[in-house]
Amino acid sequence: MEVVDGLNVNMTGKVVLITGASSGIGIETARAMAHAKAHVIITARDMKKGNDVVTDIKRTTGNNNVEVMELNQSSLKAVRKFVDQYTARKLPLHILICNAGIMATPYQKTEDGYESQFAVNHLSHFLLTLLLLPILKESKPARVIVVSSLANKRGGINFDDINWEKHYDKWLAYAQSKSANILFAKQFNKLYAKEGVVAYSLHPGGIMSGLQKDLTREEMDAMGWLDENGKARDGFKTVEQGASTTIWAALSPELEGKIDGVYCENCAISQGVVLEREKMYGMGPHTMDPDVAKRLWDVSMELTGLNPKK
Repeated sequence: MEVVDGLNVNMTGKVVLITGASSGIGIETARAMAHAKAHVIITARDMKKGNDVVTDIKRTTGNNNVEVMELNQSSLKAVRKFVDQYTARKLPLHILICNAGIMATPYQKTEDGYESQFAVNHLSHFLLTLLLLPILKESKPARVIVVSSLANKRGGINFDDINWEKHYDKWLAYAQSKSANILFAKQFNKLYAKEGVVAYSLHPGGIMSGLQKDLTREEMDAMGWLDENGKARDGFKTVEQGASTTIWAALSPELEGKIDGVYCENCAISQGVVLEREKMYGMGPHTMDPDVAKRLWDVSMELTGLNPKK
């Protein structure tokens, strides 16, 4: 809310689509956009939860132009169905926020046969964005905001075993998906920024939310996330603070003209590559490699069926 008010933005007549906004920072991202008077569409797997969030946002912002559409991002078929439904509505799309995500899950594959973190966090958003691209172009200037993570520094793209079938490490798999978010934004801009649609990625900060549902108390203690009372230690952000960089990346005029796929942190452009793992900011060097970005793009095109393997 403070970011919206500070930027003095009025989004009347603008349409914002936010994935996975029935929990966590997605809710507060949607609330801030509703506060800015945008037409807000959130997606949810659980429509009851989604409708409850919509009711709450309408009540707290006074903006009745908030709604939910069903989307299960573990299914590429469901992504295609969603885009068909959205397209049929003849709505513009000025800001697409790729917010949905899962973290450090037990090994599982989606119905399409892909490791779940890579599929949900990257492939589903890759397909969604490219299928919605004609609408984004018609609505230009438009922005695509991809929620990544500091976890990108843990590791890059495991091209030799992208589905982690040989050896699964849940944190390296998460890192792969979050590095993919940054690389996607960079390659997207190389291809489409000159057509009026730009992409930015970001780290929202450490936040305790439903994202940790697959972690045990012991695991979080071992990583030093909790104090003796089981509360998040200093340095963690509130959910509202976590949503603020997404809002800043979506609305800030400071990013106009930045068409190289910048990565944002703490409501600012990131300092870039920071090699020290203990530093709680920055990017891994692999996320800056244009050859890796191009290779990931080509692999993603094939895996999503946008460019079938011959």
